Amino acid sequence: MIGLGIIVGLFVWGLVGSLVSCYVLRTPQAGVPEGLAAAIWAVWPFFHSGRVKRYNFLHPVPRCYKVPLKQAFAKIRQVIGDKTYKFGDKWHVSTADTMQRRITANLRFADEESHIDGSSLANIHSRTQRVQRLIELDVQMKEEPNDSTVVQLDFHPKVEGLAWNACDAIVAGIANDVEAVLGPGTNAGSPADTTFPAPPWWLIAVGALGAFVLFCDVVKAVFGS
Repeated sequence: MIGLGIIVGLFVWGLVGSLVSCYVLRTPQAGVPEGLAAAIWAVWPFFHSGRVKRYNFLHPVPRCYKVPLKQAFAKIRQVIGDKTYKFGDKWHVSTADTMQRRITANLRFADEESHIDGSSLANIHSRTQRVQRLIELDVQMKEEPNDSTVVQLDFHPKVEGLAWNACDAIVAGIANDVEAVLGPGTNAGSPADTTFPAPPWWLIAVGALGAFVLFCDVVKAVFGS
């Protein structure tokens, strides 16, 4: 979603800048600030939607399972403890408190990323770099009537390099494994709202600045010629 927003923003920047330069001001190289302001307005909905969806992915809606609390706690603890990745990387469980009904764990592992490197077009080559990954997991449980348990998963990934979604497969895997061992669950809450809010003040200021720059350029073009 964010990648699509960047593409749309670049297109709007070029389109608006060209229209202002060729048809409004009739001056080469003009229209850049106006195009940038329009691009920011075009990109903002994509970034907002992407940010909310990202939040809902890392902090999924709490789920209610028809499993007693002690049994749910033991099964989730086993899922986290038994999971192994790549060359034996495992979750380190730092807290497994039955009184607080909470499990915290973290997973550290190294990964490789390829980058394009080179000082000139004739010297371009691919370079592999070793980068670090960290995922912090917080599981909180709440006992409900009729031997049911509400489970809340919260993930906090930290990623070196450019692959910001490098830990997504692991996050999705843990969520799916919990669902598999506890059985089908039902939502015990609502996800963050993806509805677009009113534009923030900084975005309105960017639009106003772009309109002011356009006004100044038009006045300069009309009265300065």
